[in-house]
Amino acid sequence: MTRHSVAALGLAVALAAGGVGCAGRSNSLGTNAGACFRALPPAEVVIHRKGKLVGVRRIDTDTLRARLPHNPTVASLPSEDLCVFAFGGTYPPGSVTGAKNTTSGHYAMVAVGTKHPTVVAVFVVNTLPTRFRHTH
Repeated sequence: MTRHSVAALGLAVALAAGGVGCAGRSNSLGTNAGACFRALPPAEVVIHRKGKLVGVRRIDTDTLRARLPHNPTVASLPSEDLCVFAFGGTYPPGSVTGAKNTTSGHYAMVAVGTKHPTVVAVFVVNTLPTRFRHTH
């Protein structure tokens, strides 16, 4: 091997090793919503896998009540940590399992318990009550 070949091989090995290290550190969202990955499948079921995932927030029911103060479904939820998913699309009445909307909405919000990933509340809204997207 020539000196240039050895240098190129050394650089390739260093880049590969660095890439593996970076991949290991970037498997998380970098937010407290990382625990919500296992809660996504039940959320997708109630929207019948239609629409695009806008984002997810991990919040407690008190915070959700503050964001949706006049919603009777939220008012009756027991206190627990939730993963709230927002999906963008067109959601007419009856298109989202468990939603009580009487008009179409642009977003479906699905609240899933974090201890046992089951859907606890579903909403169809035209504007999201909190930020779901990350800005970079």
